[in-house]
Amino acid sequence: MSVVGLDIGLQNCVIAAAGRGGVDVILNGNSNRLNPAMVNFDDSRKMGEQVAGSTSISKFKTCIRNMKRLVGLAFDDPRAQKEMKRVPYECVPIPHASGGPPSVAVKVTNSEGEDTIIPIEQVLGMIVHHMGMIAAKKASEASGSNVTDVAALFPQDWVIAIPPYYTDAQRRAVLNGCKIVGIPGVQRLMHENTATALAYGIFKDIRKEFTKEKPTNVMFIDMGASAYTVTIAAFEPGKLTIKSCNSDDSVGGRDFDDVIGNWIAEKFVEKYGKKLSCAPQSKPKVMLKILAAAEKAKKTLSPQGVKEASINLECLMEDLDFNIMFKKTDYEEMSAPLLSKLEAPIKKTLEEAKLTTADLSSVEIVGGSTRIGFLKKKLQEILGIETLSTTMNADESVSRGAALQSAILSPRFKVLPYEIVEYGSLPVKLAWDEDKDQGMEVAADGTDTPANSVVMFTRGLNFPIVRRVTLRRDGEFKVSSSYDASATNYGLDAGSTQQICNWSIKAPAGEEKKIRVNVKQDIHGIVQMSSAQMVEEIEEEEAPPAKEEAKAGEEAKEGEAPAEKKKKVKRTNLDYTETKPLEWTDAEITKFTQTETALRNTDRIVQETSDMRNELESYIYDMRDKITMDSSLGAYATQAEKDAFVKKNEDTENWLYEDGFDAQKDVLAQKLGELKKLGGPVEKRAEEAQARPIAVASLQKNVEKYKKWLADAQANDDFAHITEEEFSTCHKKCDEVSNWVYEMLDKQGSLAQNVDPAFTAAEANTKNKGLSNVCSPIVHKPKPKPKVEAPKEEPKPAADAPAADKSAEPAPMETDEPGEKKEDKMEVDEA
Repeated sequence: MSVVGLDIGLQNCVIAAAGRGGVDVILNGNSNRLNPAMVNFDDSRKMGEQVAGSTSISKFKTCIRNMKRLVGLAFDDPRAQKEMKRVPYECVPIPHASGGPPSVAVKVTNSEGEDTIIPIEQVLGMIVHHMGMIAAKKASEASGSNVTDVAALFPQDWVIAIPPYYTDAQRRAVLNGCKIVGIPGVQRLMHENTATALAYGIFKDIRKEFTKEKPTNVMFIDMGASAYTVTIAAFEPGKLTIKSCNSDDSVGGRDFDDVIGNWIAEKFVEKYGKKLSCAPQSKPKVMLKILAAAEKAKKTLSPQGVKEASINLECLMEDLDFNIMFKKTDYEEMSAPLLSKLEAPIKKTLEEAKLTTADLSSVEIVGGSTRIGFLKKKLQEILGIETLSTTMNADESVSRGAALQSAILSPRFKVLPYEIVEYGSLPVKLAWDEDKDQGMEVAADGTDTPANSVVMFTRGLNFPIVRRVTLRRDGEFKVSSSYDASATNYGLDAGSTQQICNWSIKAPAGEEKKIRVNVKQDIHGIVQMSSAQMVEEIEEEEAPPAKEEAKAGEEAKEGEAPAEKKKKVKRTNLDYTETKPLEWTDAEITKFTQTETALRNTDRIVQETSDMRNELESYIYDMRDKITMDSSLGAYATQAEKDAFVKKNEDTENWLYEDGFDAQKDVLAQKLGELKKLGGPVEKRAEEAQARPIAVASLQKNVEKYKKWLADAQANDDFAHITEEEFSTCHKKCDEVSNWVYEMLDKQGSLAQNVDPAFTAAEANTKNKGLSNVCSPIVHKPKPKPKVEAPKEEPKPAADAPAADKSAEPAPMETDEPGEKKEDKMEVDEA
């Protein structure tokens, strides 16, 4: 499971692994395919399935969630401010050493009152690492190996799915989060909609369902917990093209939960208004309970035919219970404002792709929120179709597509070529000389064109791609990249950071030179400087002609034009510096990595302490009754040993639940050792009582086997190659072992069960091994090989003897060609 794809959702994460048999979604320790996207900071961190359910509510102040909507945003970004109002934990700004707006960080307080500031990117990275450990543990179980270090099986090649509307800073933040926690080999940040399309198309492509003459157009509608995305993809043999994509991050499954949650809060206030000291909305824990009940009601009402759902909340607030019925008709009516947002992205996507609904072969819906009944009905009305296709797994399609892309990119797999044409969502502009009235760009034909900026990466452009602009400059100058003003029409908030990157390019001072600025949008969709080059045309002087050529040249006619000098283009790479808003320096990354290492060490110590406490507790309860029961260990302990162990066991149990509750690992290990010092000998006697008869029986059986062989072999000519000394050695060893067995059995017969045995099963097994080492080589001694007599030499003919008639010798087999051999044919009698 070295090659994986990861879908990081707002609420849940899904990881899939590529293998020889295809793609498999990996189950967590609770055998669930969905892993809560949460990290709880308490005395030790708990992640994913470890903080599911009531834990995420009871520890809401230290349980970090919704990282997907905060990562890569400035603290004062309108989107970040809106999201921070929804989360129950404390968010704080964290500055960058390079300057610029601060990013979002979380402030967590441990049980000792110590505060820790952790950037949200690192928290996201923790979830990614946790998912990797799930894959590593599953790989360890599947291999059946005794690998003690599960981290050795950690996935090496990753593709992580991200929303298509993520900005450059958000993409960099995801990669930085992975870098902080030590995730190796992130091959690509892949758009979620592209991953879904890949999962849909690649297997159909194998079945030859697509044609090159007429590409198959499919619309994918994805609604997750917090966003809604509409995509049109065209499929051809061996190729996938994203033709258009539009998203709305203001409508998702949680917004439909809010509809029910706000209704519950209102009804609760109506019923208990006079008894309440404050509104439920002011209590984060209360609202988490309400939203959990709202999500449950939403799922109940989603299937067709269900008309109402029962909502039951015990001790919701101030020891007050709340029970009410919620009707589906009311739910649909209250959700009308959300349903009205579904049409615009669909129409816009069709317009950009220059298609109509009739041009679509199917409309696939994915994402957990597409299970809502009236939402599907609304989508059908907008598209004017009778049915929506649900052939894909709504929760797993993204992770499966990411795993397939990971396999395509990984050198560990050999996969048939499959072309993916991506779709850049936001247009990127390159600007220069912003402090001047007018800049100069060198056009393709070499002429100077007045310009200060150009849209380098238009919306819908495939990536990775490199584009360039040529300028005339002397001395150091600045170039910047930012989102074009039109990006606000495609989901970018006007109040968000528009700047992407600033470069300061060091060109030579003096005469103006052509400077070629090469900018790339890499495989992750991140804008980077590929290179900055000074381009010069140099005239090359031809080498002096040879003597004969010179003479010929002298004979040339007068007035003939001289030969033109050759021109050579010289490119010189220029140095440049780069600054990006919301970017961490290497020193800051190292600092966060050290914090992560310290947190892991704390987690390890806490886990080892917990394991030791559980081991001690288990031993106390396991031995408490066994040591006193004659049917168990009681028969193998003296009364004094029983009394001593019972007292020590009770004292340790009392200590464990009082003073030892917060004891360190070494103290717990010491207490366990003291108990085992008393209980160990008794357990050993019981074990010996079970194992010793088996070992003795095996030994006696072996002795009898060799004695029988001695009796048979000495009178059998087949063993004539065995010497009398070897027979004697085997006989003596059998007698020696047999005598030892009878002696030990006599001693053991006079001993009680509650004292140490006269001999152990291990000693009997050692004797058995020694017997086999002596006798087995003799028993299996091979017979000597018979002597082979050398052939007698025939007398040589006399020198004057007539030569043999060669014609009398048998002639060689005739062949069609010299040296060719023919196979002999076997004669077969036909029945």
